[in-house]
This record gives sequence, structure tokens and C-alpha cells, in this order.
Amino acid sequence: MLFNSFQFAFFLAIVLLAYQCASQRRRNLLLLIASLVFYSLWVPQYLLLLLADLMVNYLLLRAMIASRRPRKYQVASCVVSLGVLGYYKYAGFFVSQVNGLLATLASITLPVPEIFLPLGISFFTFQMMALTIDVYRGELEPVESFREYVLFIMFFPQLIAGPILRGGQFLPQLRRGGIQTWERAHRGIWLIVGGLVKKVIFADALLAPYANRVFGSPGFASAPEHLIGIYSFAFQIYFDFSGYTDIARGIGLLMGFELPLNFKEPYLSRNPVEFWRRWHITLSTWLRDYLYIPLGGNRRGARRTYLNLMLTMLLGGLWHGAGWNFVIWGGFHGLLLALHRLWRHEPAVVDERVRWKDLPRIVLVFHAVCSLWIFFRAATFGDAVAIIGKLLSGDYTRVWPVFQSGVILLCALLHFLERAVRLNFSRILAAFDGLWGAAAEGALAGAIAGLVALLGGVGGEFIYFQF
Repeated sequence: MLFNSFQFAFFLAIVLLAYQCASQRRRNLLLLIASLVFYSLWVPQYLLLLLADLMVNYLLLRAMIASRRPRKYQVASCVVSLGVLGYYKYAGFFVSQVNGLLATLASITLPVPEIFLPLGISFFTFQMMALTIDVYRGELEPVESFREYVLFIMFFPQLIAGPILRGGQFLPQLRRGGIQTWERAHRGIWLIVGGLVKKVIFADALLAPYANRVFGSPGFASAPEHLIGIYSFAFQIYFDFSGYTDIARGIGLLMGFELPLNFKEPYLSRNPVEFWRRWHITLSTWLRDYLYIPLGGNRRGARRTYLNLMLTMLLGGLWHGAGWNFVIWGGFHGLLLALHRLWRHEPAVVDERVRWKDLPRIVLVFHAVCSLWIFFRAATFGDAVAIIGKLLSGDYTRVWPVFQSGVILLCALLHFLERAVRLNFSRILAAFDGLWGAAAEGALAGAIAGLVALLGGVGGEFIYFQF
């Protein structure tokens, strides 16, 4: 069930109604059942895979807690988690690469396994690993039961595409139970509405068709069309992914839970470090805390720091998909981070107000990010080269796509205003105070919901479902 489907709306309505009727002590059990049903409605047999993965990791976690040599159980848990992820996500890619090598040495071809990727496997694998590592480090109290462990991993709003939860963030909330307030419900409703607008109207209806046309035939359209196509994908993936996160956070708020912010207007970043503190925040902090810092971070000299940055981003790129384009994408982001550290070593102050004098740097970082989205979106390395070639050698005096250029400018304006809306959300809602204000707010939300429903058949899955 997609968040932008009528089936999910029906499912969510039933869950919320049952949640309201259930006693506080029964609500977590209800959420666990809802999460199991939600995942089983995708591919039922993969629910068994997920439960088996959870059972093995939970038993290793309990053994780690009880053992005098916990390290071996912590390592075993990570090996199991990465092993499952590696098989389902990378086995086909690995065999195809081996076949390419064998073709140059002998006439041997290994059968390439056709494996259907379990939804959310990259996200729940990292979540399981983080929980085990945090308990091993003594930074987190162990989970109290297998039921609590399963609910923490499988909480359905964020199960498929995050945000990646940490035990310290979410387990205390589960143990306390969701605290429902009118303010949280109000905020949650508007997060859901805003997320649907991002996904259905902008990502699917206005941006995806144009991006798909350009990337579907790389090198054939004009240079201006290629450039606007890249901009279209840049905003498509942002509105698509942040839209999912907004909906997930909104659903959590309706149940009384606070899920972490995953995006902070990433295209307003003034340097590469700031971009990764604004884009997919829960993944970038995961990579920092469980990969970059354990590798040595910046504590072992300049050369080791640059190596750690490159390794972290290369593996971060590979996490996104089994293909060399993702490795290239991650590698170039690592190179940008290393060059920034070498050149300016400027701290990234994410919450610092963006000023007009920052505009040149923002434009530069935005275009660096957009140029790397080419590798992320292109189906093959050859397609990426064809697009880059057209951008470098094309004729920019030809007619520009006027309508789509207007869409891009609108997206940029809305993105620029997101921070102001987010920071002044309570003040904006206060303008709807009173009976007439409530009626106006309801009418606005209803009109938006109607428009989303009207366009609901335009799009499909969220982009990050494939990861």
C-alpha cells in the first residue's frame, strides 16, 4: 500500500479509530499488529523473512547482553544483518560482475539470480544494527521484550523508507506510550497534507514526466531540455522523499509520537558538509556515527581523514543501490567533502539564517549536487555520459521548455520558503483561530485533499522504495 493510495487511507483510518478506542496498555500491541499487516500486504512471504531476521538479531542481542564476551555477539549480529542485505540487494550485481570478468578469461557464465528486493531492507537493516551497537557501547538500555524489539523496527509509518530511528529517540516513547495532544494532531494533519502535495502534485504530476522523458532518451533532447530535466529530477527526488518523511512524521504525531526530522531545505546549502546535514539527515548521521567515526574520523591525521570520508561516501553510495553509478555518485560526494575540508574547512551551521550574500555559494552547491544526480538517475554509465556530453556540447540558444522552466522556478520558490513555514508553523495556524478560522482551515485542507485525490492516479511508488 502506497501512502498516496486510497487503500492506505482506508487502512490508516481503521488503525487510528482502533488506536483511539484501545486502552493505553493495548495500543502498542495494536501498532504491532498493524505494522505486521502493513508489511504483509506487499509481499507476504517477505514478512517471514523480516521476522526471521528480527528473531535471529534479537537472540544475538540477548546473548550479547548476558555474555562476558559481548563483542563476538555484536559482530555476529552485524554479519547476519549485512549478510541478509548483501544477498538480497547485491547478489545479482556481484554475479554479473563476476561473469564480466569470466568472459575475458574463459567461456563460463554463472546464472544470475533473480531476487525481488524486500521493501525497506536497507532501512530496517541499519536500524537493527544501530540498536545492537548502541546497546553494546552502553549508550542504550536493552529492549525489554521481543515484542518491543519488533515494534521498534517495524513501526509502519517509517518502515519502508525511514526516517531511520535510533533506540534513544524512539524506545522511550514506545515505553511511555504515545502522548496525543491537539497541537500534535494539528501538526500531524498538516504534515500529511503537505507530504501528499509534495508527492502527488509536485513529484509525480509536475516533475516526474519531464525527468523520465529526458533520462529515458539520454542525448536525444536539446541541451536546454536536458538541463531542465536534471533540475526536474533534483526537485522530484526531494519532494518525493521528503514527502514520504512528512507523511510518516504526520502519522506518528497523530498517534502521539515524534519522529526525527529528515530534511532541512537541502538545496539551500552553502557547502557540501551542510548539504549532508540537511539531506536524509538520519542516514548521514548513521554513516557518521557507525562508519566514519569508527574508521577513525578526523582523529588520525589529514590523509586518514580524507580516506575515511571517501570510504564512508563510497559505501553510502553503494547502500543506495547495486550499481556502479551509485558508487560513482557516492565517490564524487566524498571527493566534494574532502575538497571542501582541504580548501576552507568551514563549519556547517545548518540553522544559521540564509542571507542574500550566500546566494552564489548556494547556486554553486546546488549545481554540484544536480550534476551528481545524473549518475544517480541514469540507468547506465553510458546514459550518464551521454547526458553530460549533451550538456557540455549542446546548443543553448534553442527554445527552452517554458512551462517546465516555470515549474522549476515555482519549486525553487517553495523550497526557499519551507524553512520560514516550518519555523513559523504555529503562528500560521494561529491565524485560523476561532470558528471561522477553523472553517477556513478545514476548507483549505479539504480542497488540497480533493486535488490530491484527483491526481492520485498520476504517480506510483516512492523513489526510495527501491532502496
